[in-house]
Amino acid sequence: MKNRKTLGKDFSKIVFPTWDEIVYSFLSQNLNNDPIASSEYFKTFFDKIDKIRNIGFGNHIAETMMIAVDAKALDSPEVSKQEIYDLLKKSMNEINEFFSVFELTSGNFIEVDSTIENKLGIKPEYFSIPNLFALNPDIQLYHKADVCQVIRWAGIAYAVLGLPNFKIDNFSDYYKISFRVPTNLSSHESLRSKNFVTLEKKCFLFCDTPSQSLKFPKYHFDRWSIYDAENFTHVQPLFISTPDQTDKLNSLAYLMNAFLLDISPKYLLMLNQKRFTDRNKEVSNNINANIEHHFGISNYFSENQIADSFAKTIRNKVHSMSLKWDFIQEALPINSDQQALETCARFGLTPIPSKIENLIYSCISFE
Repeated sequence: MKNRKTLGKDFSKIVFPTWDEIVYSFLSQNLNNDPIASSEYFKTFFDKIDKIRNIGFGNHIAETMMIAVDAKALDSPEVSKQEIYDLLKKSMNEINEFFSVFELTSGNFIEVDSTIENKLGIKPEYFSIPNLFALNPDIQLYHKADVCQVIRWAGIAYAVLGLPNFKIDNFSDYYKISFRVPTNLSSHESLRSKNFVTLEKKCFLFCDTPSQSLKFPKYHFDRWSIYDAENFTHVQPLFISTPDQTDKLNSLAYLMNAFLLDISPKYLLMLNQKRFTDRNKEVSNNINANIEHHFGISNYFSENQIADSFAKTIRNKVHSMSLKWDFIQEALPINSDQQALETCARFGLTPIPSKIENLIYSCISFE
């Protein structure tokens, strides 16, 4: 197989990389091309992938917690709950905010801010993990289109934060995610009339020292903000840390999600271009331009090849992915390219981060 340094004019086809190859390339570049470190990191990465797969098939939310337990979360010394509450209350400045404290060992909130009753119109005891994540058939405090995404991303967040070489600081580094909850239980008529609101959660891991490399202390606390759901598009997770660490955390989370969902990089590039145009000719031109930029090869994909890929392969693969990973909402058939694109956006596959998109192109090889 030829690479771009030895490529001549004689080749039969372009070979797009697998997600394994892309992950290994990313890790190699970010571990200073150290093959031993890359190999060990690679193994850890895929060990965590296997654990998240159990969550995706609809097993109990406790599977998510076990990823943190595997990271020796319970080795953290006991800290004062009152200290956590005092710090939280001091940080609550906005009229649309409330807080909760999550305890890993119980798998539930041990404290929910009493002001939730004034702000969201529900009693603190209703705001619980079983109600938020489809474990209680009597109270459904979740949106069917969002809940499986939130659960999968929670597993990914635990897995990524458990990887080596990251340091998490109290009150500065956090994991953020937005999703919808129904308002039918709210005591506020103005909220009930909306049917849903968006909750944005900022999750801070509480350590007993200002900064430590242990990722999973016994508690973490969540700062919740309430927003109108009218402009909500899909579940949007994000890590916030130092610039370099933010980039690596979010890149690893994207790669882990893409590997799990298993839409090939080749087809994901096509889907990503569909965000800008519904014309297959323009999609082929844009992909060809990127291939030419990296390798000097032009006009590889035709308009018909793009159309055939969507009609014969991509739509079916996206539908299969939805059936496999969304066990709450009924997965409807994918009958158009636009439906395939919307589903991939809901699952966090598009847009592809520019750094990952460039990496995919750079990993192309030739036969």
